[in-house]
Amino acid sequence: MTAAMHVRQLAWEEADIDQILEIERSSFNHYDAYSLADFERWYHYNPDLCIVAEVNGRIAGYVISRILPGIGDLASLAINPAYRRRGIGTALLDAIERRVKEYGVNEINLEVRKTNLTGLAFWQNMGFVPFGTLPGFYEDGEDAIRMRKILAEMD
Repeated sequence: MTAAMHVRQLAWEEADIDQILEIERSSFNHYDAYSLADFERWYHYNPDLCIVAEVNGRIAGYVISRILPGIGDLASLAINPAYRRRGIGTALLDAIERRVKEYGVNEINLEVRKTNLTGLAFWQNMGFVPFGTLPGFYEDGEDAIRMRKILAEMD
C-alpha cells in the first residue's frame, strides 16, 4: 500500500475529471475508454460510488460503480500506469465494497474482456468468480466475461 494514499469521492470538477480522463486513455484502448459523457452518466447514477485514490495530491486511480436492484454494478477501475502494483486497486475496491454494503447490497457484478488476462487475474484475486459470457459485448465484437463477488456481511 502506498503510504501517502488518500481515498475520497470523485469531485465533478475540472481538476479531477482531467486526471481520470488521462488515466482512462492510458489504461484502455479506444473501444473501451470511457468518454467525458460516459463518466458524467455514471457519476449521476451514484456520485458516492465514484471514488478516486490520491497519492501526493494527484489522482492515481479511480473506480466507478452504481446500484442496480439487488446488486452493485462496477463499471470501471483503472490505475495510472506509474502507480500500478502498489495496492491502489485493492484500496479502491475495498472502499467500493464498503459503500455498496451501506446500500444493503451484498453482490457486485462486472464485465471484463475475455482476452484481458491481467484484468481477469486481478478480479479473481479480489474474490470475483466468472458466471457467464456476453457475446459481442464490446464495440469491436469481443466477448465479455461476467464476474461477481458476494460480499461478506457488514462488520
